[in-house]
Amino acid sequence: MAANPAGLAFSREMQQQLVEKEWNRIKDKFPAERSRLMPYPGGPQCMGCKQLVKKVQVCAGCKMVIYCSPECMREWWKKGHKRHCPATKRDGEQIPKYKEIMRQFPWTDAGWNCQGYYFENLVLVQFGVLGSSREKVGYWAAQERSSRDIWDKTLDSPWGRQLTEEEGWKLPTKFIPSLAPEVCPSFPPTFNDNWTSYYQWRRLPIESPAAMLLQWPLSVYACLKELGLVKKEVAGPRRKLRVDYIGLRDEFSFIPVFGELALLFPNTDLDLVMFGEHNSRAFERAKSRGLAPQPCVFEYTAPSMCGSGTIRIFVDPSPPYYRPSRDPSDHPDAIVALNAGLGSFISWQHVILLSIEFDIPFAVTDYCETSLTEVKWEVLQQGVSSTLPAPKGIELIHYHSTLAKVLKEVRIADVEKVSAALGRERPAKLNEFMAPSQRTLMHSLSPGSSNGVIQVVARGTAKV
Repeated sequence: MAANPAGLAFSREMQQQLVEKEWNRIKDKFPAERSRLMPYPGGPQCMGCKQLVKKVQVCAGCKMVIYCSPECMREWWKKGHKRHCPATKRDGEQIPKYKEIMRQFPWTDAGWNCQGYYFENLVLVQFGVLGSSREKVGYWAAQERSSRDIWDKTLDSPWGRQLTEEEGWKLPTKFIPSLAPEVCPSFPPTFNDNWTSYYQWRRLPIESPAAMLLQWPLSVYACLKELGLVKKEVAGPRRKLRVDYIGLRDEFSFIPVFGELALLFPNTDLDLVMFGEHNSRAFERAKSRGLAPQPCVFEYTAPSMCGSGTIRIFVDPSPPYYRPSRDPSDHPDAIVALNAGLGSFISWQHVILLSIEFDIPFAVTDYCETSLTEVKWEVLQQGVSSTLPAPKGIELIHYHSTLAKVLKEVRIADVEKVSAALGRERPAKLNEFMAPSQRTLMHSLSPGSSNGVIQVVARGTAKV
């Protein structure tokens, strides 16, 4: 078999067929025989020139980033790795912890191929949930956004026919984290911050792959806990909690999984308002298909014996880029963004600046600590407190010009407060409820998982 049969040159359908064929070849011989599939074509690539690397050389500082030569290493150091190297080194030091989280589950072992790369599709195929069709694999449908037909069907899912738990999870009944009253967990919630303890409380066998989807609501829970919004005592007056969730995309196909939050917030009425760049299109498409879209797409009330928590999930049809209102009466109790990529999109600068100015608690997750270093905090601080200087380097020219427009739009009133807040350290914390998998990179040995680390952007003032 070729070294890269699951590479990017193949369509998702071809990849699926190859993965299924490979799993059928090894499943009766596993773990002695492991997959030869490679997640990327040809193996490791140089971070600098992007060429395939025959003899891997790594950065002397972090020991993680791959290069083909000392020349590429020196060039890429100047281009930005100098800034990211310390965080990348810290990520490398966390490799044992990432693996410890994975090893809680016996089924993750199937993801490792014969060359030590992790390939999540091998885990999905062993449970029969690898695919892109919501009808065939329910909540597990992989989002092939290059396929308009598949993506459009995903956008329809909040308003189309609602799947039953069995249709959505596509797992044996004992593996499903059911929300039905007769199988709900004990009350009050009593679990430690790790998957093993959570599964025990949730009465799930550790053989269940449900954590691969439960990572999403549990990461929201972990963010809100960091922001001080998870109450230890559940007695007392019932509270209302509104959380703005930014970045809705793949979650379109498994919104009901967020019903888990009603169990985690007893005696609470939780409104989760989801914002995303595809929301407006989803609403318009639903209307054109006669689906009568409503903003509230999911509701669930936990049984009284589980604390009577409620959750309502809204898909907001506003323009694609979220910005906190300048009207304090319209502020949420918290903002969360999963796998946010804060440094990748300039639209995040509005959220960062306004959440700080208005003391709105704001937390994000990302794949690893290195991902969080993309935010140019020092440039933001300088832009708020004074005139931006001429950018050093071609790559900053566009950023500076766009940031100047952002600063004009947000109209920061308390410059001193926001500037001081931007200068504070924002340590990353490993998320114990990250996806139990390993992100494979072409150009780095660094670990990473979906929702791997948590960072509090704005501590804010919790209103509830």
